Amino acid sequence: MSRRPSPLLAIAGAVALLAAAPDSAAAQFGKRLKDAVTRNAENRAIQEIVAQENNAIDVALTAALSPGDDAAGGKLYDDLSSGGRVTIEGVAFEPGTATMTEGSAESLKAIGAMLKAHADLAVRLEAYTEDKQVAAARADAVKQSLIKAYAIDPSRIEAAGYVTKTGERLELVQR
Repeated sequence: MSRRPSPLLAIAGAVALLAAAPDSAAAQFGKRLKDAVTRNAENRAIQEIVAQENNAIDVALTAALSPGDDAAGGKLYDDLSSGGRVTIEGVAFEPGTATMTEGSAESLKAIGAMLKAHADLAVRLEAYTEDKQVAAARADAVKQSLIKAYAIDPSRIEAAGYVTKTGERLELVQR
């Protein structure tokens, strides 16, 4: 003959479990909230550092566009128009960051000249790295530089970051 626990004992056990659960749930929620706030603060700090470090490239872009920049922009437009996508050569970043090197200015000027000459053109900047956050930050850094330097309407440029194992690159896609 099996013994059934008394209903009073079962209720007492359930009350004890319910009483303990909110503390556990609250502790887990508090930990998740703290982690989310920490990640958000870290992301804002990273974005601020990238913005400061990319000031050097912004200074290089403030020089007026030259006929050479316009020619490079024209070739870039032809390549983009014929294939709908083009890999941007010459835009380089410090390893593992979204900080552009000073040598990136020439390629950025070609993109800027193309966008200035073709006001109806909308593009997506796609950055590819092994780290999606770094890729997204790189695409956004290029976008922000073009917007600041050439007064491009931000709605004309999308920025996206993607993970790849086949090598870092920056591509321009016609929308």
